[in-house]
Amino acid sequence: MSQSLSPSNESQSIVTNVDVLVRADISFALFREPGHDPVLVLQKDSRETCREHFADITGTGFVLSPFAEGQGHPVVFIRAELVYRGWQKVAHGLAAATETCRREVCVPPFAVPTCEELKTRLYSCDPDSGYAGSLSAFLDDLRANSFKKLVLSRSQDIPGTFSAGRIFLKACDRYPDALVSLVHGSCGTWIGASPEILVSGSQMRGWTTMALAGTHDRGSSEPWDSKNRSEQAIVADYIRQALTPYAAELEEDGPKSSPAGTVEHLRTDFNFALKRGAAIRDVVQALHPTPAVCGLPREEARRRILTTESLDRRYYAGFLGWWDNGMAAHLVVNLRCLKLSRSGARLYAGGGILPESTLDLEWRETCGKMCTMLALLGE
Repeated sequence: MSQSLSPSNESQSIVTNVDVLVRADISFALFREPGHDPVLVLQKDSRETCREHFADITGTGFVLSPFAEGQGHPVVFIRAELVYRGWQKVAHGLAAATETCRREVCVPPFAVPTCEELKTRLYSCDPDSGYAGSLSAFLDDLRANSFKKLVLSRSQDIPGTFSAGRIFLKACDRYPDALVSLVHGSCGTWIGASPEILVSGSQMRGWTTMALAGTHDRGSSEPWDSKNRSEQAIVADYIRQALTPYAAELEEDGPKSSPAGTVEHLRTDFNFALKRGAAIRDVVQALHPTPAVCGLPREEARRRILTTESLDRRYYAGFLGWWDNGMAAHLVVNLRCLKLSRSGARLYAGGGILPESTLDLEWRETCGKMCTMLALLGE
């Protein structure tokens, strides 16, 4: 059973000290897996390890990997040299980490708009020319049968001053079924609440992954349409094929509806053991990026996105989580996320494009997905 957080002094201490760490530019990862206590990971030298490729990461710690390696955004790895588990120990670890810099760091007052104000601002934005042009190019490709699927992403800037600590605690409370994460380092400050497992498990217990695709409003009474079912089937087929060289005793469960914040997705779970001689690192590299964030054929779709999409995805649609040197892991796709800066927050979202996609519907779908993180900025 996970440990509860006291509602007053302890939570305020966590918020304050998280914001001090961010302002002091000390690298750390704070995360909470579903059903577990939060974990704070720090390095003794206060800096993270950066590598160009996930294959170069060794040891135990928290990893944040970009959508595309070799595009100027390194794989960030915070080694598990100082690890605190549970709310009380996390509060203690944060206090210890900020002890020498707390007086020198100035944390400004934060303005907290209402959620309705933020939602009105988000939905009042019309599709920009970059997004519309990329969608048109993708539709031409799809209608020419050059691709089975392409995923188009965009970002939305929300100006203001926001507390990273407050956003993290609110995400833990609001999204119990997601991996909630806050990572700060040379990558900037990234906060996420992702429901999509890339790989999770251990050599002893076995492994799991999932196909998560298709979207409609949470609680909708409308049945899943053919567009969403087709989108999810494409992802499931890909994962099934990608696992074949590595997985033994593959079992499937789904597709089924899976809530994720303000929306629902179709999900198929895959449970498997590794074949003799196979490594979970190989599975990670075989799965990422999945068609849910990229498209098919995968490599051609990835190149098309990098050359056509108007957005630099950075760590959006990458993956992150706990990595225990290949013996155990809980890695998720960095889907519902934002990048925090001193001037505001940048929200990210995307959607699978099929030949029947339209600009208005795809844009509105990204707005709905952004509301998952937007809700954490307001009150």
